[in-house]
Amino acid sequence: MLFGSLGIAILSLFLGDFLEGLLDSLFDSVGEFLNPLLLFGTLSVIGGSGVLLTKYSDTNALFVLILSLLIGTGSYFLIYYFLVIPMSNAEASTSISIFDLEGKVGEVITTIPANGMGEVFIESTNGSRSETAKSFDEVEIKQGTQIVVIQVIDGILYVSELDNL
Repeated sequence: MLFGSLGIAILSLFLGDFLEGLLDSLFDSVGEFLNPLLLFGTLSVIGGSGVLLTKYSDTNALFVLILSLLIGTGSYFLIYYFLVIPMSNAEASTSISIFDLEGKVGEVITTIPANGMGEVFIESTNGSRSETAKSFDEVEIKQGTQIVVIQVIDGILYVSELDNL
């Protein structure tokens, strides 16, 4: 019995991964129209409107079904355009782009040689970060010096001493 359960667990693990990959590719091709939020929301509206129409009106069952399906279709599009699209376009991260660091003040934590690279530490409301930096003026900038980020090129901050500005 133990080996049977273990075998079923291993089989379901591999089969589950296979089916997950297969269904992911299938649903990616369909797009967001089969979003679970849409499907379950629409089914809830269809069921709810069917119950309410059956209980509080004297119409026949076929008319209730057709009217519930129409109400559900309308709710599907309302949910899609007012919930799914705005939620998919919403920014999910509080991190900032490296290009947002232009103009920020920081401190050198690894000396920046005149023609080499060092490291700077920059604090912001979104958190602190250390980045690779080069001297904008091509002069050595010692550790502990206050700097300002002049520009960002290829992920490298070009900085200048704050006193020189």
